Amino acid sequence: MYDQIVSQPALLREVCDRAEPLIRQVLDACRTDRWHRIYTAGCGDSYYAGLACEMAFAQFCRLPVKALPSMSFARYEAAMLPEGAVVFGISNSGGVARSIEAVAMAKAAGADTIAITGRPDSLIAQEADTAIAVPIDAMGRSPGIRSYTVQLLSLFLCAIELGERRTVLSAEAAAAQRQQLREVASSMEAVIEANDAIIKQLAETLREQENWVFVGAGPSYATALFSAAKLVESCGANAWAQDLEEWAHIQFFNRQERTPTCLIIPPGPSVERAQEVLPYVKEIGRYTLLVTHQPQAFDASHADRILAVPQAVPEVFSPLVDCIAGELLAYYLAEVWDTAFFSATRRGVSAGGDRLRGSNILRQLEALQASRATG
Repeated sequence: MYDQIVSQPALLREVCDRAEPLIRQVLDACRTDRWHRIYTAGCGDSYYAGLACEMAFAQFCRLPVKALPSMSFARYEAAMLPEGAVVFGISNSGGVARSIEAVAMAKAAGADTIAITGRPDSLIAQEADTAIAVPIDAMGRSPGIRSYTVQLLSLFLCAIELGERRTVLSAEAAAAQRQQLREVASSMEAVIEANDAIIKQLAETLREQENWVFVGAGPSYATALFSAAKLVESCGANAWAQDLEEWAHIQFFNRQERTPTCLIIPPGPSVERAQEVLPYVKEIGRYTLLVTHQPQAFDASHADRILAVPQAVPEVFSPLVDCIAGELLAYYLAEVWDTAFFSATRRGVSAGGDRLRGSNILRQLEALQASRATG
């Protein structure tokens, strides 16, 4: 897992080189002029990737966009798709039943479908109208790290390319955004160098804590979800994510005072609200962590530890950088606890993929109508 984390800057540079021409080729074959609404559908990390890229599609394409878990999309949204919808079905393995179903149901509803996957011959690639498949070396079995980076990059590059085709971005502006995306690799390197040893020590300091909360807004809410998921997968910690505003409404009342709470705050509209909320997080006894590109914007006394991003990046691309703190924390907690990845399966229940890949797949809208009639 650690090797995957530190490989991400080089991976970003490599994938940009490979994915840019592929995405142009795929979109050349699509009727992008008829797209009026964008959807993403995925499970787990793949859902979080779509959610993290909502801002990019909205900003670069000026189209409404909606990121949904595959189950919600396939069985509750697909039957009501508007004309001119395009659906990005996201699955690294390409074999997750619900995500295949999301693509199938989108097609049944008349939407254009594009698979975002790591396997060009996967079932989701076969199900979709076309696929953006970027295979990579997985570098061993661990919670998904590199695959998530590739999903984010694929979606960001799609958003830039589509924005250029819609003339929201000029050719020069699109080229500048692609270059800015490439430069995120340097920020990733700086984050790892600045925070690796700090987070290793944090894992030792907080080794007795089993409950963790990650907090964000906008694209950083997706980063919070992803970070919490890495802790669950790596060591079985009881970790969950919350929207920044919702934390003040809900988690504020949690009676477990020392619960480590990590706010993920890139440059953007969430900074002001985070400045207001952070003192309350600290004052009610939480062990408070702050991932920020702007340490000077916060009172250092309101956080037990600030995990700074030394080279700030625009909020729209921040999910690529801000997830690294959670990844490192997940790795070091598993090391401190001496826990194998995905070891929370108990009582003889297999950790295999049958519960994800063996599920019945609906492919016709009529099947939904039948289930509602009998429900």
